[in-house]
Amino acid sequence: MTQEISPLPDPDTQDATAALIRAAKRARKLAAQTGTEIVVMRDGKMISEFPKMSEFEEETDDLKEQK
Repeated sequence: MTQEISPLPDPDTQDATAALIRAAKRARKLAAQTGTEIVVMRDGKMISEFPKMSEFEEETDDLKEQK
């Protein structure tokens, strides 16, 4: 496995980026579970959407395979 080199010079900033990605995934999952609309940026435009639980089923399957 190769380690991706981040263009960010500060290790704390690199950790913050990973934390933001994790938080976004959790927010999408919560929105899917509760039927809540979220606002995201796609192709430079803000759009609203309802995430689907099917987006997270693949993630759960991957975790099962790792065990």
